[in-house]
Amino acid sequence: RHLLENDVEACRAVTCDIPYPRTYVIYKLRGNDVIDLDGRLEDKAWKDVAWSDSFIDIQGRDFPEPRLKTKVKMRYDYRFLYIGALLEEPDVWANVTLHDGPGAWPLWIFYKEITINARGIVADLMMTKPYVDSGEPLQFWESDLVSEVYVQGSLNNPRNEYWTIEMAVPFSTLYQGSGASMNRSSPIHDETWRANFLRCAKIKRMKRFLLFQSKISANWWVWQSPQVTNVHLPDRWGLIQFQDAKINSSRFMTSEKWVATNALLDTYSALQAFHAVTGRYTDRKELLHLPPYVFSGKCVDDVNIKLDWSGFHVTVKPKGGNLEEGHIKADHFLWFGKEDMQYF
Repeated sequence: RHLLENDVEACRAVTCDIPYPRTYVIYKLRGNDVIDLDGRLEDKAWKDVAWSDSFIDIQGRDFPEPRLKTKVKMRYDYRFLYIGALLEEPDVWANVTLHDGPGAWPLWIFYKEITINARGIVADLMMTKPYVDSGEPLQFWESDLVSEVYVQGSLNNPRNEYWTIEMAVPFSTLYQGSGASMNRSSPIHDETWRANFLRCAKIKRMKRFLLFQSKISANWWVWQSPQVTNVHLPDRWGLIQFQDAKINSSRFMTSEKWVATNALLDTYSALQAFHAVTGRYTDRKELLHLPPYVFSGKCVDDVNIKLDWSGFHVTVKPKGGNLEEGHIKADHFLWFGKEDMQYF
């Protein structure tokens, strides 16, 4: 693994080829496309689009493959983001019956966290920032979603095969807390968001003929691995992209800002690491542990670090004369051009 990681770093320095995480293209509903929220995912609008890649261990592909398949689909229209999920499970278990209680299947989109269990009980919150940046969960935030769950078999009976989830989340609530909420009510073509999906599979054991769930033994499976056992790292989530196009006629559109975005995030991480050791920030790039592509001059034109009252302000000038400069501050807020919308 060490050799592979060093090979990746070498390639990034020479070719500026920064790997993308997992991606998923969300196609807009058109014409007579209708999604009937019954939890079964049998509508033509669902069957027409592909499943996501199956979930993997939270620590990455080098760890054991999940014993049960989990995957998602997504569609959208001018009001809702539709999410469908299939979870293989021989024993569909759920005992929480209160809103905002512990759930079984969480997802994160635009740093809104939504969790639903096999009873259809929803928990939702909005994060102000990632926990590592002293973010706080706002429990009063409500997603206003509509959802249904289907269990193949009986709930809390170990004779199942799978359960499925279907939900419609309003864009009006997903956009809350972002600068984009001032400009639009639904995504534009090729708009790209960070997102991730998690499944916590508790390891069940038998004791005196009774089935119980261990409080400490669990498998954590995700769509996009953050490479560590911490899913609250939005920079390491996957990318979902909204496309108003014919189904399966297009691919995920890469961004000219991708290299500059990664240069900003890598500089941010290097500055925070320097601060953790020294108790201060620095504007001297040579003191930071930065990947070679950031300062080689081949991938971005310039990286400027300015220390200010908030800690620091990093500006990256992308290659290409027509691209807006990118910025990131000590609070992890990243944007291009005007400071009005957080960028992925």
